[in-house]
Amino acid sequence: MLQVFLGPGMFRHTINISILAAICWIALIQFPEWKFLGYPLWISLILVSTVVIWRAGDFFSPGAEYIQKKHKLPESVKAAVIDAIDLYYLGVVVFLLVALALPYFSVPVENPEPNTQYWGMMVALLFIALYVVYVIMLHHSYKKSLKNNNESEAEADDEDDEDEELEITSEPQAWGWIIGMMFLMGGASHVLVEASIHLGDLAGIDAVIMGFVVIAAGTSVPDTVLSVISAQKGHYDAAISNVFGSNIFDICICLSIPILIALAMGGGPTPIVLPQIELIGSLIAATLVAFYFFRSDYTLSKPESIILLGIYVLIVILSFTF
Repeated sequence: MLQVFLGPGMFRHTINISILAAICWIALIQFPEWKFLGYPLWISLILVSTVVIWRAGDFFSPGAEYIQKKHKLPESVKAAVIDAIDLYYLGVVVFLLVALALPYFSVPVENPEPNTQYWGMMVALLFIALYVVYVIMLHHSYKKSLKNNNESEAEADDEDDEDEELEITSEPQAWGWIIGMMFLMGGASHVLVEASIHLGDLAGIDAVIMGFVVIAAGTSVPDTVLSVISAQKGHYDAAISNVFGSNIFDICICLSIPILIALAMGGGPTPIVLPQIELIGSLIAATLVAFYFFRSDYTLSKPESIILLGIYVLIVILSFTF
């Protein structure tokens, strides 16, 4: 079963890396002074968790496609909808930058740390409200696009004749795979985060930088997989909207829910320390460049793709200078 999940190409490598991690972990328990063994241990766990997230995304896709076809949901989206997503995404990023920069969003606490904001229920509810508005706007924009283009909600699926790794035969089975893969991706993401933080502590790299580079790259693997699958099927608009839509979800939901959980558990407001706030500015700049490239039928040429990749490499390099 494990070989089927990992695939014949990655099974042997993943097992070998896992064995290496286990050996380093046991050696560190026996010889705590051998700190250097932390490097292969944490790097191995980062690699394994990234592979698990990637493969879980592969098995998540058939379940999602089955639900899409079962309920006749649109697999592709139109230019008007992408326009709505892109402009809204930029607004969400700008709001995040404002919330990080202005002390107005911070709640008062006793003995606050210097240069630290404390986010409470107000910020969490604002982010959730932004996401609710986004879903409503997305639904309205798509309905408007269908009406303007005189198209039906169901899309032809006769191009989906390629072999799938997983054959879904019922809706309960589809939901089972979707929920199971979400839990698996969540567990692997937790391992990825913990391993990245420990590796950063060992190497003297700030946790914010590790999150911005290593954790962000690892947890974005499912988005990449789904976008590649959409692009291979010719649904380039869906591939683009998946990227921006997932980032909107990350900012609005993945920031707000942990804050609410901390409040519910009695942990109080969440301290926010981000001295590298310039990284958010670089995110806005990269988004504007991507929008400029997407101006012509939402397609990227090879030189434009290389430029975007170069911008990412530059941002990563600059992040280590803060």
